[in-house]
Amino acid sequence: MEALLALQLLKSVVHVEDVNDNAPVFVDQPYNVIVPIEKTVGSVFRKVTTVDKDIGRNAEVTYYLKGHDRYFQVSPSGEISLKRPLELKSVGKFVINIAAQDGGEPPLFSKAEVDISVVNKATPVFERPFYKIEIPENVQVRTSVLQVVANQSAGPRTVYSICGGNPFNQFYIHFNSGLIEVIQPLDYEAHPAYRLCIQATDSLTGANSDVFVDIILEDVNDNAPKFEAAVYNISISEYVVTGTSVLQVVAMDSDTGSNAILFYQLYEKDGATSDYFRIDVESGVIWTAGLLDHETQSQHEFTVKAVDRGVFQLSAEVQVIIYVTDLNDNPPVFAHQLYNATISKISSPGQLVTCVKAYDADSRGTSQLEYAILSGNDNNVFATDASSGEIVIANINQQSLEHFYSLILSVTDGVFRSTAEANIYMMGENSHSPSFTQDEYVIELAENSPVGTLVGQVEATDKDPGIYGQLTFFIVNDIARDKFTIDDDGRIHTVECFDRENPDERTISISLMAKDGGGRLGFCTVIIILSDLNDNSPKFRLSEYKVTVPGDASSGTTVIKISAVDEDEGSNADIIYTIDSDIGNFEIHPLSGAIVTKESLIGLEKGLYSLFVKAKDSGSPPRQSVIPVSIRIVPPETSIPKFAEPSLWLDFYTIILLVFFHLRSVYIVRVKYYAS
Repeated sequence: MEALLALQLLKSVVHVEDVNDNAPVFVDQPYNVIVPIEKTVGSVFRKVTTVDKDIGRNAEVTYYLKGHDRYFQVSPSGEISLKRPLELKSVGKFVINIAAQDGGEPPLFSKAEVDISVVNKATPVFERPFYKIEIPENVQVRTSVLQVVANQSAGPRTVYSICGGNPFNQFYIHFNSGLIEVIQPLDYEAHPAYRLCIQATDSLTGANSDVFVDIILEDVNDNAPKFEAAVYNISISEYVVTGTSVLQVVAMDSDTGSNAILFYQLYEKDGATSDYFRIDVESGVIWTAGLLDHETQSQHEFTVKAVDRGVFQLSAEVQVIIYVTDLNDNPPVFAHQLYNATISKISSPGQLVTCVKAYDADSRGTSQLEYAILSGNDNNVFATDASSGEIVIANINQQSLEHFYSLILSVTDGVFRSTAEANIYMMGENSHSPSFTQDEYVIELAENSPVGTLVGQVEATDKDPGIYGQLTFFIVNDIARDKFTIDDDGRIHTVECFDRENPDERTISISLMAKDGGGRLGFCTVIIILSDLNDNSPKFRLSEYKVTVPGDASSGTTVIKISAVDEDEGSNADIIYTIDSDIGNFEIHPLSGAIVTKESLIGLEKGLYSLFVKAKDSGSPPRQSVIPVSIRIVPPETSIPKFAEPSLWLDFYTIILLVFFHLRSVYIVRVKYYAS
């Protein structure tokens, strides 16, 4: 058993044979060489090299010269040397093509160019065969970026110039120093690199030589991302599932490297994260994060922001509008589950009975609904308009007509169906008008009754059955309608407070109308009489009373008459006067208000009596007012002014000043009077 379960481990070694699928690649380009004219034959002045990613013979590279050259040769190892002596006429530039071939089967090739400048002793020779620099694209104008130097045995008589590679005149070289500077703004996105040809010339002999200067611009994050569209508008179905990709927004950045690498953000107007959509930060793909519902929200608007990854980040925003298209996923619903209608039995075909209405939450659903009567329409008395939902009389046969019909109605949007019920009552002829139990009602209402006080109830009857016997009451006259209300039971209530002392409100007439279900009318009048409440205190005609009486006045002499009025009526306006002070020399008549002496005043001359008179009405509870009265007693021989008339009433019992004019003199007399 153990032998059957034993496992044997085997070691396998797999050898992968190389296939010659990589060509040699030259390195350290470009190749620029300066060769003096006196160079000896066989002298090596440059060696080219390559790399080959294959192995073995596939990576063994040999070099040869493509084409024939008079002066130069290359060895299989890549060494370039002089094949024959250089001549005076050979001073100048040469270009040779070198091919590199690997040892594979079949072999693969690559080639490179070598620029050779042959110079003599009078020719300026640059210190380097080739120059290369990197500068930021936002380098300031007038910035020096490089200095090239050519040595010359004859002395410092070399001058420099740009002989090529400066198409937009963005660089300048100083004539004597070889200092190169930027004279126009640079833009990596427009021109990422320049190869300037710099010429050094012997100003005496005119001999010259050239050198290439490669100026590589370094990208600066100076371009914000740009979206392909100014705004994105798409429509998607509300039926899409969560996680569905709906749109990809794409932005481009003209910079390079990390300055051109973008990531995306999605947010709504208030900066909040959307509940319904997400975005892939790297690709800009927008996908649904929740279930969509056209009926809840038919349009979603949000902003997508593209941000680059530069040191100083730049960004751009675009608006995305997504319209959620509707699917028929909601059933129609009747506005009411039960409809009630009443119609006369003598109605003619086509008479409108009622109109039912249904609504569909789906867009355009309500306008596409179809109505029908499912059951209860015995003898096809009724018909319905499939589009509008109107129910009309279709066929009336008095012999088979029922008093009541219960119709089952349906509405459909083509997929879903809902039902409702319509109860229709068939009524006979409206033969009688409403009749009040009285033509005129007289009702007493206490003044100052609070708003909402029940004034009274009227009654009316209608001998017709059913709806034709159902009454509704109305107040006809505008003045009463602003002051009272009446309900369906004929109860009248106040809507404001009333004051009996207001002449316009002491008696109020209400014109009432009763209307039955068939439009017949009945009328009556309600007279509202406000009853008095004791809500007014007595009011004296003066603010105070002052009187002078001689000391020889006999007992029972009338000194002054106090008078007050009360705006209430009846017992509420009956006034009783009393002296509200303990003075034994005077008394007041309780009804007339006359103050009289109780005994002789002799010996009381030059005395001043101050007392208070109280006027109290007879209401329940009573109300009262108090006024001060001053009585001065003077000696009998004192002359007291009196009016010629025995009885004198002054308007409103007001104390006045009479001014008598006599010639040029003015006399002011204080008038006092005795009331009868």
